[in-house]
Amino acid sequence: MRLSFRATLFYGLVALSGVAGLGYQLLWTRMLSVSLGHEFIAVMAVVAAFFFGLALGSLVLNRWIRNSRKPHVGYAVAEAVIAIWAILLTQLIPVYNRWLPKLIGIEPTALEHWSIAFAASLLLLLPATLAMGATLPLLEQTLFKLWQQPKRVAGLYAQNTLGAVAGTLLATFLLIPQFGILNSQFFLATLNVICGAGMLMLFLGSKAIPDKEPEPFTTPGRRDNGLLALLFCSGFLGIGYEILVVRILSQIMENTVYSFAAVLAVFLLGTAMGAGAYQRFWALRKTQDHWQPGLQLLLATTSSCCLVGTFALWAADGIYPWLINEMPKGKLFSIAAELMIASLVLTLPTFCMGALFCHLSQKALPGSGLGLALGCNTLGSAIAPILFGLVILPTLGAKLAMAATAAGYWLLNLLILRTSYTASENRVVTWSAATVPCLMIGALLLIPGPLRFVTLSDGSEVVQYEDGVMAAVAVIEDSSGHHHLKVNNHFTMGGTASRFSDHRQTHIPMLLHGHPQTALYLGLGTGISFDAAQYYPGLNTVAVELIPEAIGVMDQFGVEPHRWNSKPQVIAADARRYVLSDPNHYDVIIAEIFHPSRDGAGSLYTVEHFQAVKQRLTEDGVFCQWLPLFQLDIPTLKTIMRSFLAVFPDAQLHLGHLSLQQPILCLAGFNNNKSFHPNWLLERIHNRQLQQQLIQARLNSDFALLGGFIGAGDALAKFAGEGPLNTDNNPVVIYSAPDFVYQQQQDPSIRLNTLLNTINTQPEQLMAKDDAKFGQRLERYWQGRNRFIETGMEFSQGQGISQIIATSGQELLSIVETSPDFEPAYRTLLMGAQAMSQVNPYEAYNLLSQLQAASPQQPQASIMKKRLFGGNL
Repeated sequence: MRLSFRATLFYGLVALSGVAGLGYQLLWTRMLSVSLGHEFIAVMAVVAAFFFGLALGSLVLNRWIRNSRKPHVGYAVAEAVIAIWAILLTQLIPVYNRWLPKLIGIEPTALEHWSIAFAASLLLLLPATLAMGATLPLLEQTLFKLWQQPKRVAGLYAQNTLGAVAGTLLATFLLIPQFGILNSQFFLATLNVICGAGMLMLFLGSKAIPDKEPEPFTTPGRRDNGLLALLFCSGFLGIGYEILVVRILSQIMENTVYSFAAVLAVFLLGTAMGAGAYQRFWALRKTQDHWQPGLQLLLATTSSCCLVGTFALWAADGIYPWLINEMPKGKLFSIAAELMIASLVLTLPTFCMGALFCHLSQKALPGSGLGLALGCNTLGSAIAPILFGLVILPTLGAKLAMAATAAGYWLLNLLILRTSYTASENRVVTWSAATVPCLMIGALLLIPGPLRFVTLSDGSEVVQYEDGVMAAVAVIEDSSGHHHLKVNNHFTMGGTASRFSDHRQTHIPMLLHGHPQTALYLGLGTGISFDAAQYYPGLNTVAVELIPEAIGVMDQFGVEPHRWNSKPQVIAADARRYVLSDPNHYDVIIAEIFHPSRDGAGSLYTVEHFQAVKQRLTEDGVFCQWLPLFQLDIPTLKTIMRSFLAVFPDAQLHLGHLSLQQPILCLAGFNNNKSFHPNWLLERIHNRQLQQQLIQARLNSDFALLGGFIGAGDALAKFAGEGPLNTDNNPVVIYSAPDFVYQQQQDPSIRLNTLLNTINTQPEQLMAKDDAKFGQRLERYWQGRNRFIETGMEFSQGQGISQIIATSGQELLSIVETSPDFEPAYRTLLMGAQAMSQVNPYEAYNLLSQLQAASPQQPQASIMKKRLFGGNL
């Protein structure tokens, strides 16, 4: 076999090893988040544990690797260990996920949460990560001892990192969405087996006896602790920079699973390009006399490029919307735009980081071995998540944190310059290079204001901004004085302008239960929905919100739980982890609107989560999962429905309100089949304050409450059809929901109309069998509702009430005639008559007379006619 062909196969196997390694990291992080939570502290603990295991593998096994006579055999063993443990983890992680939430508890301290998440992840993954940490050093020794190629560290690192890029894209775009998490692990384990077996075959019969003495700079030497410290610091600063950029770009890009993959792929690709360039233009030099000036130049350049990337973030805020508007609509083009933005910010810094690591590693190789060098670098990477994510960013803010990262590289360069003994001409060059990042840091600090991105409309302003651990939270006041909440520069559902709708998100599930004593809220948003719980006397309420900063700004929306008569418990925690760890049971559990396309939200729509929620319900409990139809396409809605019905087969679907622009749905599940009867509210609602609140929310009658019913049980199952369920193993929603974000937005009223006209709504799905008369009235109410929505679709935004009555007055009258109980059409006609009375009193009088005849039991038309016209025109 010719060397060139062997080399091609060898580097192909190196790349495959990188594919598997990064794929495992993505899979295991996603699997463990089920029990550890999506809190930043938990996610960073898993990442740190993964890196720490890699570092241990490199450090602990370094001496054995350097003394190995058959490193290719050791590599095959390492790949076999990874494959076997990965297969075992398909069974171990689900077991872990059952007891870890109880170990963590409901309200752990930050230290407790971090310690448990880190220790549990480290122990669980350690056999595999130890072996992973040994693979690259074993490959380097294979090249050195079997091929006598001592200067190939950079090439190995570049090829392995290119494989990691492929692993990121493969896992995100193909493996998990098409085959699920468990099958993906089996696939990656197969790659490990191929790598190990391929390396054995490639070097079959080879002996670790060099044909010639290695070149002088590769012979064993004394370990340089200063060099190892530099490797540690470069790993710490590099991963820290990545964490900061991911966090800041979340305010610019869409925050889908594809957004994160785009940033990670660009980070890895830039690193691989830097390593490849170093291999091509520096590593094979015959002399290393200029190693130290090269190091100083690399440190200065890395510092400068980190600052260039920081300045590029400001440009990205304008470029990304322009790309989205100019490029064709669709998922691939939108992801391409995110890749371009990530490249703009990350390519130069990561290119330098890749070259810097290779420069340091190759120098450390003779005295320390690649295992020690790689282990120190990865150890720095393991510490970076906790310090940057939980200390540096919240304490300094984004701009100062980015400046501190660049200053870190600059300070390392400064220390080397002060202690170096390079020639004077070289020192002049490197001192000059060191002044560039210093000047750039000064320029960054002189830019007024923080490094934050909050898109504002005309007349709007930021009244409060929190750059927290989980997200950047901003409270916006618009020109009309209403407050809105933005998380990472994206609107969440709710605000003071939508208090009517938000309060209904509490009232509807509470009223469906009838007499709740305990309630659990999963997610708070602005807290306005939660605020309506205070009006239910004697209700014990618990609320869980993932983003602590959102809890801190609730007072901006008039939500002050400490003033309630029955003080609620408000907890900053991951909703899914909380449900798994909470031993209590609740009459009503309300899941807030979670944008399904946001990375992490899809796990709150899984069968396993719905099962856990069902276990927390009392015998007659109600679980309401609110769904934002304006943020969902029909296929994703059907997937969520199928998954919900798998746990709650008698589930009901209710419309939250009659909004055409922001329709929301209540998917209600019950422990027992729920049926209603006339006077449902009259028999249950006696508190005067609550009655007043229900009048304001227009839920003060059985028709108003039950009139939002769309379908239940078999009717919903027929609409949802056949198809995959959203499960932990097959997370369909998190990969399909972004399609909606990336495509041309369809008017949500079209989806609402499709839903109403497709699902067969029958009274017997909702009412007791002996209430046929009430059921007939309710059926006419639903007919009127559907026609009212169809009529509203013909109106354009901003159209006045007089124009509406002029074009659709007769249709609205027909709706009232069909269902005199349907008050929305009745109220619209009343408002139209009020407006017309000033310009066309005859038409107003005639309209009121027709309305009076269409619904004689409603007194408002008669009262208004007497008030405006004295009973006669």
